[in-house]
Amino acid sequence: MVLAARLVLAAVFGVAGIAKLMDREGLPRAIASFGLPARTGKPLGYLLISYEFVTALALIVNPWARIGALGALGLLLTFCLAIVVSIARGRTPDCHCFGGLRATPVGWATLARNGLLAATAGFVATDGRAPWFFTGLGTIAATCWVVLGLKRSGKVRPGMVTPGFSLPDATGQVWTLDKLLAAAHQPLLLLFTDHACGACDALLPQVAQWQQAYAERLTIAIVNGGPAADSVAFSREHGLRNLLVDEDRMLLTTYGLTATPSAMLIDADRILAAAPAAGSVEIADLVTRALQPRGRSTIARRALLFASATMVPAVTSTRAMARGVTGANWRPKQVKFAGGWLCKQRYALCTKAACKPSPSDPNVLICRCVVEYGYSYGYKSCAERAPVNKRLVSTFSTQNTNHYTRTMTCTSRAQWANCLDVECEIDPRNPRRAVCRCKSVESGEFFTFGGNCDTSTCTSVIWSAATPPGVPFQAAMESIGLSVTLPKACPTGTDDDDLPPSGLGLELLWGE
Repeated sequence: MVLAARLVLAAVFGVAGIAKLMDREGLPRAIASFGLPARTGKPLGYLLISYEFVTALALIVNPWARIGALGALGLLLTFCLAIVVSIARGRTPDCHCFGGLRATPVGWATLARNGLLAATAGFVATDGRAPWFFTGLGTIAATCWVVLGLKRSGKVRPGMVTPGFSLPDATGQVWTLDKLLAAAHQPLLLLFTDHACGACDALLPQVAQWQQAYAERLTIAIVNGGPAADSVAFSREHGLRNLLVDEDRMLLTTYGLTATPSAMLIDADRILAAAPAAGSVEIADLVTRALQPRGRSTIARRALLFASATMVPAVTSTRAMARGVTGANWRPKQVKFAGGWLCKQRYALCTKAACKPSPSDPNVLICRCVVEYGYSYGYKSCAERAPVNKRLVSTFSTQNTNHYTRTMTCTSRAQWANCLDVECEIDPRNPRRAVCRCKSVESGEFFTFGGNCDTSTCTSVIWSAATPPGVPFQAAMESIGLSVTLPKACPTGTDDDDLPPSGLGLELLWGE
């Protein structure tokens, strides 16, 4: 019994250490989300990974097993204390206990799981003494973990009828599940986002493209948690349709989902067609699955749904683990390309920003930019661009573009802001925005993603811009196997049917 408990604990700590090592970008943010200073996130992350590896090794080697068990018990009790403090303060930060393989908000179920592991560690540390005591503790913890897990995530499963809802959209019009399904007589992808979710911000431009490209085959509705004003801003900024407002996030709880972004695929009969997807990779897979041709046999479809109800959760977990090893994580975090660097990290993006002169330096323009995470291109090294506390560096990407974004070229000599590789600071009032000190430039030709193709703003607004041909971001992304579509140029004729409503390009004007 003691040997089996040692091996189980060693496997848990070993897998946790490997997963955290593969999630070196997300782990510091997760540590900081528990209330610790941001600058301690990276060193504590490496310390935690080392601790877990040493603990796993000690549990395997017989003379060190009890020391390893005591180390495991101490770490688990520390985790339990951190979870209790977070819950007491009304915060549920993401638990990267197993790195990017499973990053979900902490809660009582997380505490119960750690309690089960702590009971196992205590059993090993006492060399199997008082087995009934530790067995009782473990049984109670395991029961609580299972019950709380079912309560949190087992309300809606594949093959079940999806509960209805009634929510307003960004314009105030009320939508129900039946109304969304009846509007186009096709499957519905229900995407859950949140105004405070950085991963959601990164995904929304792609969602806008899906809505445009697959409108006749798949209805995509976004349920955004948080204030209605944020939902309106999301809708305008990304050109989204069918954006519903769930201010209290009740629908997320009703469907048993615990993290954003998440998505559910519902067929025309209100049956949940697949296990809920979490994260951008799984959501993209779910969209691909939804677009595959379907047979007409209702019996065959219900049989498939019945099979998915028992098999999909295990298959999804296996695929998620495989993707963590062989999918996006194989791509390098930094690549030197054409004299610059392509880096995967947090950065400021100013491609649509409107700026104003600095009151203290005539050569500096102050621009309000967006905070993004992902690949971006600049001429400073990745180490120089690494975010530190509230400091960021502004670089270039197409992450904040959508179907409506256009490249506006200005030919009149005017003032514009060069924000490439400049330092920025996260806005303390809005962590999704950054204030950047950009360089003031005056020239006769430059281009920007702002302006909504209204060339009169070339001289009336100071845009963050660049001179042709810009930076080789597209080629750099293709060098690591990722395709990027650059925004089209503004039309030169009068046909403007493909442009967003007037004013949509000005959403980043100062004072937003």
